[in-house]
This record gives sequence, structure tokens and C-alpha cells, in this order.
Amino acid sequence: MSLIVSVNLNIAKTLIPLRLHRFDHKFLRIQRRSVHRSVAFSITRKNSRVRLSNSTEEPLGTSSEKVLGDKQLPIFEAWNVPWDWKICLFVMMPYLMSIFLTGVVESAGLGASSLPHFENPPSSPLSSDEAAIRLFLDELLKSVVKLSILFVLVSPYRPFPKDIFTYRWNQPFNLQKGWFLWGVGGLAVASSFVLLVKLFLSESSAVIQNEVDPLLRLLPLIGASNASTAALTSLLGIMAPICEETIYRGFLMTSLTKWLPVNASIAISSLVFTLAHHSPGKSLEIFIFGVVLGLVYAQTRNLLAPITMHACWNLGVIFTLMYLQ
Repeated sequence: MSLIVSVNLNIAKTLIPLRLHRFDHKFLRIQRRSVHRSVAFSITRKNSRVRLSNSTEEPLGTSSEKVLGDKQLPIFEAWNVPWDWKICLFVMMPYLMSIFLTGVVESAGLGASSLPHFENPPSSPLSSDEAAIRLFLDELLKSVVKLSILFVLVSPYRPFPKDIFTYRWNQPFNLQKGWFLWGVGGLAVASSFVLLVKLFLSESSAVIQNEVDPLLRLLPLIGASNASTAALTSLLGIMAPICEETIYRGFLMTSLTKWLPVNASIAISSLVFTLAHHSPGKSLEIFIFGVVLGLVYAQTRNLLAPITMHACWNLGVIFTLMYLQ
């Protein structure tokens, strides 16, 4: 009997450690799984806390206001201008000198002799054709020189940012960036404001006389022949809008946003645009027109929008003068 008990005790001593060893392995596996699960759960909780903290650290409404502000008011975003003030001064120096010298000449009473061939209307259609073609070629040469100077001075800063000197033809009727939609809409707004200002002013006779004076230079050529009409239409409807909008909106207004707010840049560029036209009787009208042009360009960031608006305005003036004649 004692022999059987001792054998059983020996068997128990050998089996119990084996079972305990197996139990330890199972326990370690379960413990490792629980540790992995707890680590994964803690990581997900930390990520969720980070997301919550990022969304709650800012004051209430600031992030939503930024998003709404960017979506609703892209017009007040400044351009990323790569050049400095020296390039801006070098490009605009001829225009500033022209404004200054024209003011000096007019104040000295020498403005009457500046355009002799327009003050005496030509007597034959041939002379009208020659005068119109000469005017067209003269303005074409000036535009090429102006744009060439601009290109030479800013070309070292290429490639430009995506919203500088852009002419995008896609999506012309888009509600936010459509160049044709905003160009025609800006023309309607500018025409309405100009009409209201004219109705508001009391000295109508003096203003009308001053406004007609600059256009007297073109009256002998408008409708005189097909060649003269085509030359003036190409000059005022294509060449002048492309050149002026590229310089005053595409370069000057864009450059000023590097140091000034967008609204101030629009006002200053519109003032320079008004003075460069040398038309005191139409200063208020041209300034309003320039402001609307700046707003249209700031909204669309596409030079085709102000070019379309400018071209439609000039063509409207030509057709109105042809009808009045």
C-alpha cells in the first residue's frame, strides 16, 4: 500500500508542474492579447482626444468664420507678389511721367496744339482711313513697348504664382470665377453707378460739355468708312483693354496688395487709371469704372473678366457715338 501511495505521489509531482507550465503559457497569451487590445484602445482614445482638442482649443466660431470668410470673401485675399517695390516703380514710371507732363502742358495752355489732325476733321474718306490706320499703328506700337517693358522686368521672377497674369478661358459662366459672367455683370453695375452719379450731379450742362471734349478727337473717324471703323473697333475693343488691364489691374493693383489691403490697392490703381486717361470732365466716371474693374478682377483672379468688361464699355461708347452721328 505504501508503495502505491509513493508511486502516485511521484506521478503527481511530475504532472502538476507540466499542467502549471501549460497554464502559465495560456495565461501569458491571454495577458498579451489583453495588453495589445488595451494599447490599441488607448491609441484610438488618444487620437480622438487630439481631434477633439484641435476642434475645441480655438474659440467658438473662429474656424467656421475662417472657412466662411474664405468662401464668401476671396476678394480680400492679397496676391503672393514675388517682385519688390523697385520693379513696380520702374514699370509705372513712364505712366507717372506722362500724367505729370500732360498736367504741365495743359496748365501752360499748350494742349490745343497736341492733336492738330483731329481738330480739323478730314474732308475725304481716304484721309479718314489714313488717320485711323495711323492712330491704330501708333497705339499698337505703344502697347507693344509697354508690355515688352513689363515682361522684361518681371520675367526673372517666373514662374509666377497661379493667380498672377492669368488668362483662363474655362468656365466663363461660373458664379464665383466666371470671367464672362463677372465681366458683363461688372459692366451693368458700373453703368448703373455712373448713371446715378450723372443724375445726382446738378451741373449737367458743364459736365456734358467736358465729357464730350475728349471724344471730339474720334468723332471725325467714327463711321467715316469701314476701314476707320474697323481700326477704331480693334483699337478700343481689343488692344486698349488688353494692354490697360494687364498693366493697371494685372500688375499695379496686384503689386500694391503686397504692402496695402486689397480695397486700398483697388482705389489707388483706379486713381492712377483715371489720371492716365487725361480726361478731367470724365474723372469721376472713369474712377467708378476702374473701381468696379478692380473688384471684378479681385473676385475672379482672371484678367479676362476686366478685359471683357473694358472691351464692352469701349465698344458701347463707339456704337453710341455712331448712333448719335
